Amino acid sequence: MPPTISQTERLLVAVAPPKLLVRLCHTSRHTGVAGGRGPAFVGLPLDGTAELMVMNCAGCGCAAVTERPDLTAQGYRRFRCRACGTQFNERSDGALNRASLPSDIITFVVFCRLRYRLTLRDLSGIMLLRGFTVSYECICRWEAKLLPVMGDALCRRRHGSGRRSGQSWYTDETYLKVQGRWCYLYRAIDRDGNLIDTMLSATRDMKAAQRFFRSAQSGVGFVPDRVTTDGHNSYPRAIRSTLGRNVRHRTSVYLNNRLEQDHRGIKGRI
Repeated sequence: MPPTISQTERLLVAVAPPKLLVRLCHTSRHTGVAGGRGPAFVGLPLDGTAELMVMNCAGCGCAAVTERPDLTAQGYRRFRCRACGTQFNERSDGALNRASLPSDIITFVVFCRLRYRLTLRDLSGIMLLRGFTVSYECICRWEAKLLPVMGDALCRRRHGSGRRSGQSWYTDETYLKVQGRWCYLYRAIDRDGNLIDTMLSATRDMKAAQRFFRSAQSGVGFVPDRVTTDGHNSYPRAIRSTLGRNVRHRTSVYLNNRLEQDHRGIKGRI
């Protein structure tokens, strides 16, 4: 039975900007599967400018570690703790420890699975074209391991960022089927198209709108100046009770067109 994956985490990562991908796994100085220096796939810079991480002991957390001269089979740095004697590498404390491929390759595959309309078998075939024999069951396990990590990393990067004068949110909901059940997907973006938050709800009422705005505010760490909705009667009171009376509420179908059009891509990936 395939592992259960949170649909909220799936949606959060699916709309993430591609430039955030390289930050979601340990930076590595590996030689690549093909033997050449640098990554064997897309994900890390090819010019060797990736920042090397300062590693603490994976066993006791001590900073007194010594880097060993040899590398792992995937080209990751190896270390030894001078306090407890534990030997570890760059991936020992991560979700992809003991994986058979480098982290940037695995992260890129999972990102493509969520970002584009690709099935597990499609990705398995694409990997075979690049010289990697990977089953679709293995890609499903990678997805289950990385989704919580990627979702948490994106939430931390989004918190407190992008606050400026005149900040606007565009909020809307759409009806879609998730794992055989119909539900409402609440989404909010800013005027630059950056994702604020997403939430799945079984109902479309004021309580659901209040939960969504509380989640959005806690996620980004600030309150907007304006919120634009499609005019549903649950929004005015939910905005006043959660975001405050100083937040201006606008109702315009035309101003929300950018979010309405973006729903098409989300529905195609669910």
